[in-house]
Amino acid sequence: MLKLTIAGLAGLCLAACASQPIDRDAQRLHAERGCRVRAAVSPAYALDSTGVGLRNVALDRCMRAAGFVSKR
Repeated sequence: MLKLTIAGLAGLCLAACASQPIDRDAQRLHAERGCRVRAAVSPAYALDSTGVGLRNVALDRCMRAAGFVSKR
C-alpha cells in the first residue's frame, strides 16, 4: 500500500512538471497585482529637490525585484 501511494505521488509530481509553463504576460499580471498590494501597504516615496515626494516608488522597486520594468 505504501509503494502504491509513493508511486501515485511521484506520478502527480511528474504530471505537474510536464504541464505548460506560465506565459510571460500572465507572470507580469500576477507580479503587478502583488506589487500593487505591497505598494499600498508599505509606501515609499521618492524625495525631489524640495524635500517632498509624491510619487510612490515601492511599486517600481517591487517590479524590478520580480524581474519586470514598471509601465509608468
